[in-house]
Amino acid sequence: MKNIDPENLVFIDEMGVLLGLTRTHARSPYGERVYDLKPFYRGAKVTVIGAISLKKVKDVMTMNASMDGNANESIYSKMFASSIMAGCCSCYG
Repeated sequence: MKNIDPENLVFIDEMGVLLGLTRTHARSPYGERVYDLKPFYRGAKVTVIGAISLKKVKDVMTMNASMDGNANESIYSKMFASSIMAGCCSCYG
C-alpha cells in the first residue's frame, strides 16, 4: 500500500434506506399518552452507492430495490468505467 499514490485511492460505499419506517418512541407531556398514525404500507427500498476520493465525490448512483449480485456487477462496472478509472493517474499513463 505504501507504493500507491493516495490521489488514486477511491472508496466505494453502499447503504440502504427503507422509506416505510416508523418511530417506535414518542414524547408527550408528563401523564399524557401519545397518539399517532402508522402507515399501512411497508415502504420502498432505496439503495445508494457512492464513490469518494480524497478531493471529491466521484459518483453517486441510486436504485429502487435491494442490492443483489446482478445489480452490484452492473453498477460497479458503470461506476468504474465512467468516472472512477477515468480520473486515475497511473491507470492511463
